[in-house]
Amino acid sequence: MNIARVFTRATKMTPTGPDCYIWYPPLGCPKYDEVHISVVFTWDLPRVKHIAPQWSSYGKVRIGGPALDDPGNGFTPGKYLKQGVTITSRGCPNKCDFCLVPEREGKIRELEIKPGNIIQDNNLLACSKTHIQKVFEMLRTQRRIDFAGGFEASRITDEIVEELRSLKIYQIWLAYDRPGAEKPLKKAVEKLSRYFKRDKIRCYVLIGYKDDSIEKAEARLKEAWEIGTLPFAMRYRTPENGWYGTFIFKERVWNELARQWTRPAIMKSIMQG
Repeated sequence: MNIARVFTRATKMTPTGPDCYIWYPPLGCPKYDEVHISVVFTWDLPRVKHIAPQWSSYGKVRIGGPALDDPGNGFTPGKYLKQGVTITSRGCPNKCDFCLVPEREGKIRELEIKPGNIIQDNNLLACSKTHIQKVFEMLRTQRRIDFAGGFEASRITDEIVEELRSLKIYQIWLAYDRPGAEKPLKKAVEKLSRYFKRDKIRCYVLIGYKDDSIEKAEARLKEAWEIGTLPFAMRYRTPENGWYGTFIFKERVWNELARQWTRPAIMKSIMQG
């Protein structure tokens, strides 16, 4: 089947090449059997109302993606994510109140393992030992490996660290989502830092959720650094439609904090200056 893949915005994970489009059909666009409009973020849903009619004369329009609670029943490399990205499992056994994954994808489900160097699983280490070992076997054929989906810090064991040592690691991602999460993070970093430098141990730090403050958020970011990671500030968003409606706190100071703590050079200046 001849399929056009249309995306509501371009991100670093968006595929490129023939039959991939951002927003509207270009001049001279060919006809397709189907036009798949992929919506990753809920705040992009209003854009679909404008995009879909424009594509209706080029093929049968189908709309899907995470924003429409697609459970992700499989994964095809390069189709809706750029080449190099792979997803070997869906779902998560945890029920974090700020995360939509369990509601959308359910409990952990192991998929057929497809080659790739960017692992985008929600919680790879929650999979069976057999599945994890098979993923590591695949990754031994890859370079510049990026565990972008992140590891649950409490699941980092000495055995997992030994497996990671056998790989050509670019980045390992952990998370510091709430006060109290620093304890398993410290234990994980203690194990990882024996073999990996700070620049390879990244940490998503959730900021801007209900009852948060600039002072509390900045303190968590600094603590993530002091623990031994290179933090990355990730602003909390609600599933509401509209870009600006998704932030709980809309003051500009939150933008500045996020900007500072997503740029390694600025972080190093703050913490080492």
